[in-house]
Amino acid sequence: MTKKPVYKRLTIENRMDIQAAIHDGKNISDISRMLGVSKSTISRELNRRMTRGMFCSTIKIIATCNVCSKKSYCNYHPKLYYDYKVSEDKAQDLRMTPRRKSRLSKGVIKEIDEIVTPLIMRGQSLHHIYVSDARIQMLCSERTLRRLIYRRELSVSPSSLRRYVRFPHHLLKKEKSLVIRDIRYIIGRKYSDYLNYVKAHQGISRVEYDSVIGKINDFRAILTITFVKYDFQFGLLIKKGDSSSVLEVLKGLYKKVGDKAKDIFEANLCDNGTEFAQFYEIERYVGQSFYATPYRSNDKPHCERAHEFVRYVFSKGQIA
Repeated sequence: MTKKPVYKRLTIENRMDIQAAIHDGKNISDISRMLGVSKSTISRELNRRMTRGMFCSTIKIIATCNVCSKKSYCNYHPKLYYDYKVSEDKAQDLRMTPRRKSRLSKGVIKEIDEIVTPLIMRGQSLHHIYVSDARIQMLCSERTLRRLIYRRELSVSPSSLRRYVRFPHHLLKKEKSLVIRDIRYIIGRKYSDYLNYVKAHQGISRVEYDSVIGKINDFRAILTITFVKYDFQFGLLIKKGDSSSVLEVLKGLYKKVGDKAKDIFEANLCDNGTEFAQFYEIERYVGQSFYATPYRSNDKPHCERAHEFVRYVFSKGQIA
């Protein structure tokens, strides 16, 4: 008796590999062999997750405009692009949308809102509010209370929660203009590669990088550098969202440290934002560089924990 094929759901790292393979000019067969899945899986992924896409009649397979040399003057509209972040968002929405409906009545939600929102705005944690108020405990569970905030069914914003970054959350993301990046530099530097590298080099010096943003109209941000072993973090000023600024600041830091920089900065893990687009170039001065998984702030727990303390003093939207 033949075994039924095991269904394998594509992960965000698989989708990153797909986008990188598209930039390398690989076809569906090459990608399916690389990921160890069927060609139909890749074909369905491209068909369902394309952004502003259509079937290109000039090529006999589903093709993308990511690296097409004719996209600037092609008559086919709209253009067809594959972006791993957009694809992951669509897959998450497909799984999560049926679970986003609240079973509580509008009256109960309003009563919860009147109790919880003022206390959160005073700086109290959600857990403390729940365990200290018997009325809330009678109306819902703590998990439901947190979900109500994440779904924006209460007046308070999810970012107002002190430990917001420590818990998984699925928010409706605002649509942004699509900018297709060449992400081939991330391949071999993903978070799974980071874990394998750390496991193979016990006692290695690990450093986490991130940025803290103040007001939305600020021109500068704080680049935070966290040493995991010593639980120590410091910050440097950078131009907000500028990858070249981050690289120049880090190069200046490494030059000041001198010859021991490679021993101090051995495994370097950064965020996946645009400000770290050139982060891999630090390998000319220090050790290996890696990128955290998009939307997974808990890949850098030590860095995010220190940021939580910063937000105790400077709430989001203030100058940090």
